[in-house]
Amino acid sequence: MARKPSNIIYSAPERPPLTTLVILAFQHAVLALLFVVYPIVAAAEAGLSFEDTQVLITGCVIFMGITTMLVCWPRTGSGVLLVQLPNPMHLPLAVQSLGLGGPAAYAGTSVLTAFSQLALTRFMGALRSVFPPEVCGVAVTMMGVALAAPAFRRAFNLIEESGGAIDYRYPLVSFVTLAVIVALAIFSRGMLRLFAVAIGASLGWGLAVYYGLTPDHPSFEFSALPLVDLPNLRWPGLTFSWVAVPVAIITAVVSAIDMLGTVVSMQRMDDADWRRVDMNTAGRAIRANSIGDLGAALVGGFASASSSASIGVAFATGTTAWRVGIAAGLMVLASAFSPRLIALLSIIPSSVIGAILLYAAAFLIVAGMDLILSRRMSDRRIFTVGLSVLAGLAVAVLPELVEALPDWMHPIFESPLSVATGFAIALNLLFRIGIRQEASVPVKRGDNAFETATEFLERQGDLWGARRDVVAAAIPLAAEAAEMLLDNDLATGDVEMRAHFDEMNFDVSLLYNGEPIEVPSLRPSPEALLGDAHEVARFVGYMLSKRADRLVLGREGERQVLTLRMEH
Repeated sequence: MARKPSNIIYSAPERPPLTTLVILAFQHAVLALLFVVYPIVAAAEAGLSFEDTQVLITGCVIFMGITTMLVCWPRTGSGVLLVQLPNPMHLPLAVQSLGLGGPAAYAGTSVLTAFSQLALTRFMGALRSVFPPEVCGVAVTMMGVALAAPAFRRAFNLIEESGGAIDYRYPLVSFVTLAVIVALAIFSRGMLRLFAVAIGASLGWGLAVYYGLTPDHPSFEFSALPLVDLPNLRWPGLTFSWVAVPVAIITAVVSAIDMLGTVVSMQRMDDADWRRVDMNTAGRAIRANSIGDLGAALVGGFASASSSASIGVAFATGTTAWRVGIAAGLMVLASAFSPRLIALLSIIPSSVIGAILLYAAAFLIVAGMDLILSRRMSDRRIFTVGLSVLAGLAVAVLPELVEALPDWMHPIFESPLSVATGFAIALNLLFRIGIRQEASVPVKRGDNAFETATEFLERQGDLWGARRDVVAAAIPLAAEAAEMLLDNDLATGDVEMRAHFDEMNFDVSLLYNGEPIEVPSLRPSPEALLGDAHEVARFVGYMLSKRADRLVLGREGERQVLTLRMEH
């Protein structure tokens, strides 16, 4: 069981009370449904008919709910709270394929994208070195940066042409909503904090109504819409275009990276002792997402992805319980049977949505920075992170750079998240060249073993990017072991201190010529420290075995080997 952080009220395996669970799930479901704007934009850009647009949206909502349940359920997915929303990464793919061949072409390319994502999950274990914490941290940070632009556009009502003038009622509503959410998240406890987003959004909606910022005459009549009706689904057919194949594969890779980033964020939020991403859990989550996208494609729907915005809601409410995700998925699924409910959600004030997105963006940016700085930063890692973030910001603040590229490259470079993460992966692999995963230093009689261990292990920890707390814990253990071998004449000559690192373990081995030490299973008495050298060695060896994650004794040729293993 992971140790629950102090700011989490209901962790992943916990069961909130029924009333609390329903209200928390309702917040996530409403937030997810707000983002049906993505398939609506894609349909409008492609010039789809009203009926085809309804099929695209309905299929998206149904499988958004089903996929949320698959991704959240521990047996099929991540076992943490990851609510799906329409996948913004699919917008370029949807616009291009819908324009080329209508719903059948989009369905075909979506099927290809889903199978490409499934193929990536076969290599999740091998990809651990490709996605160290600094790369995942860049992805999480840029997820927040990517949310900032749509958040501010909605907060300042810059979605449509405004003639260059800003109506300050919109930012007033947004920042009042944001201030209420932040104040409740920081200063309140219990139920008020749990429902911070719902309370803030409700007050913001009321303020928007007071200022007249909601549409008086929506483009549809509520009375003409049925309250409950069967979903409008149909087989779209499948056609493939070679022109869309590169975009489909790129979309699969970027979506998988985005999914990995959300899994990392939730795992880190849920575990006070978080060390590294659980790639098996991430693989299950990506597989569940791919299966959901495949189902959506076969009924003419739009693809979904884990919601980075919902991570901000989870942080605000202090809840990562996967049961909340199951309930939210059921609510989203049920909403597909109520055209009137979906229509109501479509008129939630844009400024209120902007406030929620600003909260989520702020959390993700800080969470990504914290993830990056969880490792010791060598020059290589500093430039990996810095150059990658700059690359992502370049396409965010200078869109003309993307416009200057060939059309087929636009889907790759128009997303700050995909650009920054791609650069981070490439630079991480490039800067690994020339780094040996093993190094050693001699410890001689008369040397200060603690100074030698500190200088050696901190240097190697910086170079390898090991966790700060692991290196700090290894230094005194390695120094005590070296002193024990030299001061008690168990080593007949110098001792070689050897360090080895992979993403799983940080090992420090001491190699020496001399007699092997014995590590007792029961704690020796303190009087052993007053005995001969072998008794002292037994006592020190026992204490080392309790402080290291594992103590291994062995031989290498004619030398004895004592290895201290620290799990990483």
